[in-house]
Amino acid sequence: MMPECVPIRIFAWLLVACCLTASAAAEPLHDCTVAAEQGGVQFPVDKLDASARCKIGTVINGYTTTGLIGPVQTSVTPQLYEYLLDRPPLIASLTERLGLGTYQFTARELNQYWVNDGEGTQGLLTLVYQDSAHRIYHIDGYHEGQVFPMVRAKAVVFMNILPATTNDGLPAVQTSLIAYTRLDGTLLAGLVRILQPLVGEAVTRKLSRGFEVTNQLGAFIAQDRDRVAQQASLVPWLSVVDLQTLIGWLHTVPQRTPAAPAAETAMPPAVTPQPSSQPPLQASP
Repeated sequence: MMPECVPIRIFAWLLVACCLTASAAAEPLHDCTVAAEQGGVQFPVDKLDASARCKIGTVINGYTTTGLIGPVQTSVTPQLYEYLLDRPPLIASLTERLGLGTYQFTARELNQYWVNDGEGTQGLLTLVYQDSAHRIYHIDGYHEGQVFPMVRAKAVVFMNILPATTNDGLPAVQTSLIAYTRLDGTLLAGLVRILQPLVGEAVTRKLSRGFEVTNQLGAFIAQDRDRVAQQASLVPWLSVVDLQTLIGWLHTVPQRTPAAPAAETAMPPAVTPQPSSQPPLQASP
């Protein structure tokens, strides 16, 4: 037997194994059971309505791969972190203006955003539940890459947010994510299960990229909040009131290192931020 035939035989056996597991990877019945404990953290899933539980339960109880990321500490106040999480389009605008990436969030319906990471992954992000310490997201999207022309998947992300303190005694937040991903293609799902030690972490990292940009922005704020404020003043759809509120929250973050001299851009005055129940900021179309 010629040596070059060996890889072909291995790949053929993988395809056979995928076909054998196709029935297990087939579309599951709507399982609305969702455990409260996720990644060692209790989530208030009892507060979800039946529709939301079934939406995320189908993914969780039929997942292809799962992974835990964190805990990750970000050196901003919990109030500012929550303020940013409620405004994905603002995160995207600031991230791009500061040269941290080209992640895009386009507002759809309330608590829904179309997400594009600029690297082939796009999808609809829906905030299913939130309180000061927990968030639950559902993602329905796809990835286009070189190995597979298009991979469709659904995912559920449980996010835990806790107040923390840095080694310097400064305020911070600590976040942890547990993600469940369910690939729609039965053949591909079977292949991922076989190669899970190799691809599981990569899938989870790709999925969590949208949440990592918030931590990147938070780290930048801790170093140079004035530059962030200057760039925010250039976001065309951000109102003066929203800009003043953002600057007020930025000023609650102690600077870790001396900030660079401020540019000549005139800045609106900061206002003392007050917690409010206003809906998340929506970007103008």
